[in-house]
Order: sequence, then C-alpha cells, then structure tokens
Amino acid sequence: MKLKMLLKAAFRTGNFALLAGVFVVSVLTSFFVPFMLVGFAGYLYFVMQTLRSEKFISEFNQAEKLDGLQKMSWECNDLYRELYRKFDKNMKIKAAAIMKQKNELMEYFDKYCDNPVKQTIIEQALKLVTAYLQLVHNYSVRSRELSSASLNELAGRINYNNRKLGSLKSYDAVIQLTKTIEMDEKLMQRMKEEKEELERVNVRLDYIESTIGGFKHRIISADSMDPASEEIEDVINEATALDNVLNERSKNRMKL
Repeated sequence: MKLKMLLKAAFRTGNFALLAGVFVVSVLTSFFVPFMLVGFAGYLYFVMQTLRSEKFISEFNQAEKLDGLQKMSWECNDLYRELYRKFDKNMKIKAAAIMKQKNELMEYFDKYCDNPVKQTIIEQALKLVTAYLQLVHNYSVRSRELSSASLNELAGRINYNNRKLGSLKSYDAVIQLTKTIEMDEKLMQRMKEEKEELERVNVRLDYIESTIGGFKHRIISADSMDPASEEIEDVINEATALDNVLNERSKNRMKL
C-alpha cells in the first residue's frame, strides 16, 4: 500500500512533469552533475510534499476504495461463472436474475461513485450477492445429495435388511446386520433433519433475494446512511453462516 502510494505521488502529473523537465535540461547541459543533483533533490522534495498533502491522501484513499469495489464486482462475476453449472435448474434462473440486478446497480453506481453513502450500499450489495451465490451453490449440491431418490434407496435398503434379519440363523450375522440397520436408520434420521434444514435455507434465500432487490431503491434514494444497514450486515453474516454449515455437512457427508 505504501509503495503504491509512493508511486502515485512520484508519477503525479506535476511531479512527473518536473522530473521530465530535469531530465530534458540535464540532456541539454550534457548531464551537468550539480544541476542534476539539485533538480532531483527538488523533485524528491515535491514528492514528499505530495505525500503529506491531505488532498492527495483523500484522492488516493478514494481511488483505492473504488478499485476495491470494482475488484469485488469482478470477483462476484468470476464466482458466478465458476458455480453456475453446479446450480439446479430453478436456482440458475434465480441466480441469473440476481446477477442482472447486481450489474444494474454497478451501472448506476458508476455515475455517482464519489458518494460515500452509495459506496457503502454497493459494498453491502456485492457482499450479499457473493454470499448468496455461495449459499445457492452449497444448497444445490446438498439438495442433490439429499434427493428423494437417495432417501428412497436408503429406506429400501433398511426394509430389505429388516426382512433379511428374520431369516438369519447365525447369532454373529444377526448382530452385524442389526448394527447395519441401526446405522442406516440414524443416517435416515440425519438426512430428514438436513432436508428440513434445507427448507429453512430456501426460505432465507427468498429473503436475501428480496433484500438484494431493494438495493436499487436504496442506492437511488440514499443521501444519508440507511438505518437498515446494520440489518443487512446481519443478513450477510447469516448467509455466510448458513453456507458454512452446508459446506461442512457436504464435506462430512456419508455415502449411501
């Protein structure tokens, strides 16, 4: 960051013009050393003055903020392209609509990017869209893993083993098969609980979609900080937490 700030100051129009002037005069004077030393010292002095300038610092911070928001937007686009093929059909339609809204927000923001309030709103919007995409991805993956077909297959296996249990004569075989049935029943219960959890996640996704849809009104009408900002931060944190839960469950899933 400090190096970038130094380079910005060094190549600021006025300072760069001074450096170019010193070079030109040095060439004309056959690189007269005393002049070169004085000229370069003057150039360094003005660079240091620039670094202390409140106006320069403000402009630099503003540029860094806008660069950061643009980078967040690009990363959001990259994430969408990376995850899109993993979404289920319904979520592909929803995610495409969310990205369309995100792009419309960025187009509007480009016209009013100097407004600090609108910068905060855009930052919140990009964070929420990113969290939404990640949550949709893990929701889609986990939904496939907990499909009705998988549950039916597991239920069929439990029923088959229960019927088989009555025909076994070996005590050890009965004990082993009983343990297998118990493990499958526990897995069935866990999968049913996770399906209920996915239903709750789906409801939260609908709420996040509505929240993202409201950003357009907020950014157009915002002249001061919206009191809903803290609430939106809570939505972002909740979406991230839900995504972490689904991601952890996916990593630790048991194969049927």
